Amino acid sequence: MTESKRKAGFAMILKFILIGVAALIIGTVLVVAGARAVNYRSNHITAENGIDEGIYVNLGGQEQYLLIRGENKDNPVIIWLHGGPASPEGYANYYFQKYLTADYTVINWDQRGCGRTYFRNKEADPENKTATFEQLQTDLNDLVDYACQRFGKEKVIIAGHSCGTVIGSKYALTCPEKVAAFVGVGQFVTMEADTYSYNDALEKAAAKGYDTTKMVEAYNRYAADPSLTNMMEVRKYTSPYHKAEKSANTIWTGISSPYMGIDDLRWVLKPMFNMEEFIEINKQQLDALMVTDVRDYGMEYSVPVGFITGSMDWTTPVKYAQDYCDAITAPEKKIALIEGCGHSPQYDDPEVFCDEFKGMLKEFMN
Repeated sequence: MTESKRKAGFAMILKFILIGVAALIIGTVLVVAGARAVNYRSNHITAENGIDEGIYVNLGGQEQYLLIRGENKDNPVIIWLHGGPASPEGYANYYFQKYLTADYTVINWDQRGCGRTYFRNKEADPENKTATFEQLQTDLNDLVDYACQRFGKEKVIIAGHSCGTVIGSKYALTCPEKVAAFVGVGQFVTMEADTYSYNDALEKAAAKGYDTTKMVEAYNRYAADPSLTNMMEVRKYTSPYHKAEKSANTIWTGISSPYMGIDDLRWVLKPMFNMEEFIEINKQQLDALMVTDVRDYGMEYSVPVGFITGSMDWTTPVKYAQDYCDAITAPEKKIALIEGCGHSPQYDDPEVFCDEFKGMLKEFMN
């Protein structure tokens, strides 16, 4: 084969590869666009007295993003507090909130320092210096006032997931006059729960005769320096022993969401491209969470309190949620387990989760 024929052959192969890659990209774009269109048609709210809007409102002196959805603006209002810290999921929450919007107006909030709110205020606060747990309480209070004024309510329902339960618990304890009920999903109590999860995973690994050297070494580093990085390293070794039976594809849920915008995508990709920067700009909240124990906020609630947890949640273990529920006092309190689910039952089994959630609120409101 001559040199010219060899080059021509390589060029032909390269051409086919490029065509294949282009076809794959175009096909993926078309599939995603199609899925977003279908989800838009099936989730967009058009009821005469309904609401389906994304807006920025001033909270604590900073414009912050809200996604508000509901089929009747006269319904009770739920403020949904995302976890993380700094993990807004408003764009993906249509996946389970479609079972709530007939009975409630749901406000999803990109908290200070993350998501669309971060990019809206990046020039004014590029290092997220104002994004503290203390400031989030002020922001949440402003949000509650906004919701009550806009929708003509005296009180709202506060619901938090994971780290959002830290914010919600404290607010429900300190401002009960504005809270109709508090529901913690995957209730955070203390980072001591990671030691509990580690011990369980270590026991399971040893029972199978597996080498636990790296797991033990990772935990020892975490015990000496309880940083987020060291915690994530421990979870890398413990999570294989704590897989839930039900697990939702949250990546596809987000990508196919008609509510995902460019700033949502930019925030999701941020830790993937530069985890060190992501940790640094969220350092205040991350460091605070590592030493937080919600029991220090007080144990006497003046509002009804509910907890919903996946029966296979080892991120915020069931034992800690149950013990916390048993220890607090409240006018009414209840805990519910969603079988087979992990840390995010609202995604893992959305219809069952929402049935439990609505049933709990119905009991509290009657």
